[in-house]
Amino acid sequence: MVNYYVALESRTHAFLLERRMKNEGIECEISFLPREVMNDLCNMGIKFNESVFPEAIDLLRRCGLPGCSLYKEIVTPDGYIYSEVQI
Repeated sequence: MVNYYVALESRTHAFLLERRMKNEGIECEISFLPREVMNDLCNMGIKFNESVFPEAIDLLRRCGLPGCSLYKEIVTPDGYIYSEVQI
């Protein structure tokens, strides 16, 4: 299973991005970010599944929110693997 997390600079940006994604029909949810991903900015971000990745990445490129980072989460039997994805 693969999920993606968008890390943002503020909680306000998280709520704004969630609304924009849902308005465009992209299934997502506000989520607390894993500590492996985020420990210095806002600990809240947007989580979405790989099935909506093309639409989500297109919106992230167009939205213009500063300080966005995208992380891929791969679920394995031994735990989780995180890697940063270029937007």
